[in-house]
Amino acid sequence: MNAIAVAATSYCMGSIPFSYIWAKVFGGIDIRQVGSMNVGTTNVILSSGLLPGLLSGLGDLGKGVAAVLFAQAVAPESTVMHFVAALAAIVGHNWPIWLGFHGGGGLATSMGALLVLSTSSLMYMGAFWAATYMITRHKYLSSVVSCSAVGVFLGLCEHSWDYFFFGLGMGFLLGVKQVIAWFKYGVGREVAVSRSMHPGKN
Repeated sequence: MNAIAVAATSYCMGSIPFSYIWAKVFGGIDIRQVGSMNVGTTNVILSSGLLPGLLSGLGDLGKGVAAVLFAQAVAPESTVMHFVAALAAIVGHNWPIWLGFHGGGGLATSMGALLVLSTSSLMYMGAFWAATYMITRHKYLSSVVSCSAVGVFLGLCEHSWDYFFFGLGMGFLLGVKQVIAWFKYGVGREVAVSRSMHPGKN
């Protein structure tokens, strides 16, 4: 199977809109129209509840895992093909054809891909994000800073320039969405919808 076929299949996997589906099933809402309007786990939790949010997160994580495992099955010796699958799945999640290219931020799908490709770098990046968040107390800023470091962590953990450049591509796809969300919506929109839909909570 060639790279185009792997990319197309992985894109379709990534395009499955779990956050949209579970928000509809549990909350009867279009997740693109509430809160931050982000088709992602955090917005689902705040607008529809913890269970649909967790299901959305697991689904998005699974898309990254499935795409890389698929590439490893059809091209076990080609690391580049595995990278193509991971990036295509992230593109599919961020810009899904089924929702008019209105998707999420790609973090969970990226985590799923890295869970297969480089578990150690995923753990280091998680710790780095947590440390950054503790310092800044800002979700989007922490995510943008962490995205800029993806290539460094992958390159160091895997001792590979290929992984470094793959990480740059992944970081770019993630960073673009985080910056757009930061300036267009901001965390205040998510907090506002949570309070409006759960008025008994402060």
